[in-house]
Amino acid sequence: MFSIDRLISEMKKKKSAICLGLDPFIDKIPSKFIEEGEFYFGKTISAYSYAVLQFNKKVLEICKDKVAVVKPQFSLYVRLGIEGLLTFKNTVQYAKELGLLVIIDAKSNDIDSSMEGYADGFLGSVKIEEEEFSAFDADFLTINPYLGSDTYKSIKKVIDTNEKGAFVLAKTSNPSSKDFQDKLIDGKPLYWHVAKSVEDYFKDYKTEFGYLPVGLVVGATMPQELKILKEEFNKLFFLIPGYGTQGGTIDSLSQIVNENIGFIVNASRSILYSYKDKYKDLSFETAILKSIDEMNDQINKVVKY
Repeated sequence: MFSIDRLISEMKKKKSAICLGLDPFIDKIPSKFIEEGEFYFGKTISAYSYAVLQFNKKVLEICKDKVAVVKPQFSLYVRLGIEGLLTFKNTVQYAKELGLLVIIDAKSNDIDSSMEGYADGFLGSVKIEEEEFSAFDADFLTINPYLGSDTYKSIKKVIDTNEKGAFVLAKTSNPSSKDFQDKLIDGKPLYWHVAKSVEDYFKDYKTEFGYLPVGLVVGATMPQELKILKEEFNKLFFLIPGYGTQGGTIDSLSQIVNENIGFIVNASRSILYSYKDKYKDLSFETAILKSIDEMNDQINKVVKY
């Protein structure tokens, strides 16, 4: 079964369109994890990598039945060096052990031969002599399309061999995305051309729920663009960041609902660290659960499963 079909099945089963971003910020993680890491390793990178992993494990245990998919942000682990990469790997592995689907948010991009490394490493496997090894074995990868369709070739390979998936950056949630993504080419913005290229390149796949195995990243902070792209490219499934902390609202989503589900909504800081602001009187575990339940209730006002 394609990853996109498994994702939609999870959404239907859990009645959730939440993608929970696992974005570690050391100054926001509950102090007990920091203190435990420092007890074992002193004030070192190893201590803080350990703290992130223990926090992530607890979050995954709390949310496993309430969110459809999780999305660790690769860059926030890389800055912790080798220990951070091990924490990243162990986070992905633990999520998979709990039965969760995983989107690796690495925004990978390269020419076809080099892109194979990202695709095989994050999604597929590598064969060495007679042995085959999977490094991360995630279900989806975010990719940056701006080296052209060469970027897609290796993704197509892991779809063909492993039935994995990807989300291609189209119209991102950051305000300066307009600097390039809104530039007109033949009367259409660049993000429209990206969507068209994804649809054309992967159009021949047949999936259970009718969506292509590769979708788009479109920000919740861009309601007009969301509406335009969803109407024109209704076979593309959307990963929608920017909800909550970045300012995306339920109004953005209500404009793009049709008879199908069609999108997953990412939230990270507004859930993970809600105990530090919105729910200061609650434990971090209770605050996370309450935030997830509230977000599910809000999104499910417009999503039909």
